[in-house]
Amino acid sequence: MEVLKSYICKRGKIHKVPMKIASRRHDYKSGHYIELLQSGEPFFASVERIIDEAKHFIHFQTYIIDEDETGIRIINALIRAAKRGVRIYLLLDAFGTKYLSKSLIDSIENSGILFRFFSPTFITEGFQLSLRLHHKVVLADGEVVIIGGMNFANRYHGSGTKKEWLDFAVLFRGPECAHILGILKKLWNKKFISEDERSHETVTNPVSYPDNVKIKVVQNNWYRNRIEILKSYRSAFKHAHDRMIIFASYFLPGRNERKLLRNASNRGVNITVVFSAESDAPMFKRATNFLYDFILRNNIKIFEYLPSNLHAKVAVVDGKWSTVGSYNLNHVSDYGSIEINADILDEGFSQQFEKLLRGIINNDCRQITFEEYQKRRTWFSRLADWFSYQMIRLLMRIMFQMTSKKKK
Repeated sequence: MEVLKSYICKRGKIHKVPMKIASRRHDYKSGHYIELLQSGEPFFASVERIIDEAKHFIHFQTYIIDEDETGIRIINALIRAAKRGVRIYLLLDAFGTKYLSKSLIDSIENSGILFRFFSPTFITEGFQLSLRLHHKVVLADGEVVIIGGMNFANRYHGSGTKKEWLDFAVLFRGPECAHILGILKKLWNKKFISEDERSHETVTNPVSYPDNVKIKVVQNNWYRNRIEILKSYRSAFKHAHDRMIIFASYFLPGRNERKLLRNASNRGVNITVVFSAESDAPMFKRATNFLYDFILRNNIKIFEYLPSNLHAKVAVVDGKWSTVGSYNLNHVSDYGSIEINADILDEGFSQQFEKLLRGIINNDCRQITFEEYQKRRTWFSRLADWFSYQMIRLLMRIMFQMTSKKKK
């Protein structure tokens, strides 16, 4: 692809010359139908529905399924599908889902589901940390997929007395399902499994939908030199013109990302970041608190979500581009986890999503101004925030070294 690049010579005359732009490895595909899903009953009902409607095969890959009412509900749906002849590939992270009882595992395997855990925590050869399978994906028949940030547990569903953790997912149909099937097959089809257990399904002649939503599925997989989601966020920060909303559960961006956010704010982009008021990871929350000074001094608005834990990791830029998935803006997601996000390039979807996020900000969040931030800081909180930030950074450096593939 060529564009004209302008430059001014010494005489002041403007010249235009062609400049090569490398084509993207995987660009947006059009022709999709899409639905936004929010944590709570609507999300789990949608997952159960596509499992119950599957006819041929299901790839189900996630970080956590708890052995509680919500987790059992989804496992029972998979067992029902297996009993009616649907071929099911169930891949759960060995660290995230390490407490399943033997009786439940036996029930899963006896139903005919092809099931295994993804990777032990340590690889004994070379004393190396393995990547964690952090994404949350359900793909049915190569026709419909759900990608998001919710695990399968009661805390994401909520109850009459306890509000669900806030998170989002997207359900979509269309050509990009073929790309997702390729990603999931590579993770499932390890060398050590038998030929009978391998996934050989393909998608031929994918259906295009008149909604014509453009979607690109991006991954982070450090072992395969894929940092597509990080690059996608960087590009969004770099090219934002007007406004940006980021909901971030475990927010600890690197130096480059902080610089891009500061530059965007300096050129007039209205940036809002939303964190959880109380987190399930207190040390990580304190590390994020350490960045409040940087964020506020760069005229970036901070809001804290009050009703429950905020587990979302989504962004909307200029009402045109959105991203939804499992990726957190920190180096754990960059170098320690396998992540997957759906990038949506569609004004209709992005503007509706932005409207929903602004409603949450207005109704369920409190703004943290610089004055309030200064008032609530004590010498102890400053020390605790600084210590947490340094410790998390140190742990991330160690993790980076231990997840880097050793050269032979």
